[in-house]
Amino acid sequence: MVDRRGRRGEWPRRLTAGICAVALASQTACHTYLPPQEVVPASGKAVAVELNDRGRLLVGDRLGEAVVRVEGILVGSTDSEVTLNVSRTVMLQGSSAVWAGEAVVIPREGVRSFRLREFSRGRTALLSVALVGGVALLAGLISLVAGGNGRPGGDGTCTTGCNPQ
Repeated sequence: MVDRRGRRGEWPRRLTAGICAVALASQTACHTYLPPQEVVPASGKAVAVELNDRGRLLVGDRLGEAVVRVEGILVGSTDSEVTLNVSRTVMLQGSSAVWAGEAVVIPREGVRSFRLREFSRGRTALLSVALVGGVALLAGLISLVAGGNGRPGGDGTCTTGCNPQ
């Protein structure tokens, strides 16, 4: 005798878990950088520091000679320098390198501008709706192709060889 009671609620739970996982993943992906500004943002903010030619020369030994943008968390700033916990650097040719939060000091004379990183509600909502809709569509197609309701006989009735529960 096969006990199928445990399987009846398994599929909706997996679908719900999948939708939640997709929604959670989409929350981390939807950020944007505000237009460039010359004023230093507050400490603790996520920023992108765009370097000028002098800045590339000054930090080339620590970040690489072709770095044009340094992204990370602003630790502090003075009139002469800015300190970041670096999460990523972007090179002249467009490639990037991921960092693990190392503190790097950038001289202010080498900074072209600052760009504040901000959560984008609109993009997040759009992406979440699209992902959840896609998962729901896929689940509906799977159900349609697989057919049935998970019970022997497909219509809820037991055919030969079934053991009623």
